[in-house]
Amino acid sequence: MSAMTEPSGYNHEEAAFKKQELEQLARLRADLDAKRKATEAGAAKASHWMCCPKCGGKMAEKQFENVMVDQCGSCGGIYFDAGELEMLIKHEKHGTGVLGRLFGR
Repeated sequence: MSAMTEPSGYNHEEAAFKKQELEQLARLRADLDAKRKATEAGAAKASHWMCCPKCGGKMAEKQFENVMVDQCGSCGGIYFDAGELEMLIKHEKHGTGVLGRLFGR
């Protein structure tokens, strides 16, 4: 090859700086993508968080016996998170407990 096409001196140095710059840009891009993904996930959750599955109204937590249940402010529906119904069933005694009052026994 001729001397004109061979990398020499500054070309090696410039190539090393260019490589370093590309690596930094890739890291920055990855960080920004991760932040953007987290922000989008938070926004998606916020749009559905504590909304009634029946009517779409806002729900609030209410104390019912020893359990915090979610109750819709619009339609009055009551919804349980995982394990809350089991906690209420444990306190049920002969139909006069929580579930007896809830279902009118």
